[in-house]
Amino acid sequence: MKKSIFFWLYFVASIILAVYFATRVITSIMGRGPVSNVKQISIIADSKDTDFESVRLALGINSGVNIKSVDLHQINTRVSKIPGIKNSSIRRLSNGNIVVKIQKHKVAAQWSDGAYYYPLSEDGTKIDTPSTERDENTIVFRGAIPENIKEIISGVSGISEYIDYMNMVESRRWDIHTKNGITIYLPENNPNVAVNKISHLNQTHKILSRNLDIIDMRDDARILVKTRK
Repeated sequence: MKKSIFFWLYFVASIILAVYFATRVITSIMGRGPVSNVKQISIIADSKDTDFESVRLALGINSGVNIKSVDLHQINTRVSKIPGIKNSSIRRLSNGNIVVKIQKHKVAAQWSDGAYYYPLSEDGTKIDTPSTERDENTIVFRGAIPENIKEIISGVSGISEYIDYMNMVESRRWDIHTKNGITIYLPENNPNVAVNKISHLNQTHKILSRNLDIIDMRDDARILVKTRK
């Protein structure tokens, strides 16, 4: 008898739960009920310095609005256009929550037009958040923006503290301009070898602190130096 009673109790409970969850699903699909409204918006970023306020403004979603009326593609397009954001994705969860995931560009250097400094990502993307001030201990590029930024920065690391900026010449080689006014002509081939020579000469003879105008490294057989008048 007891087994029969428990059986019917479990049976009735399962029917009630099935009806409850079915009702929740149906009301959600029809855009009705509490689950159909936006309850919470979560923003997950891979960087602590993310401008979350700009992301919230781009989302333009308020809690309580009908979750089915939210155009995720349109919103994601707006979010992806925020300067500094490399990738973004938006998901609509069945519990009424919206989750936004953001991946920022990793800033490796700066590009300057002579007046403003723009962050440059590792893949050569210029981020449209200019500043009138240069970041400390940052390599600055002018003119053409290189694609292999990490490789270039690694190559000049031995003299980076002396560099004012670098610029591409005739789309084939680099000039380094130092903070005290020296221009270093790097060769088209094996520029890192030339930079290593400069670094060694600076360690032994303080060449980058001298009253020089040009250091020409384009000839593998010799280094040409021109002093200031």
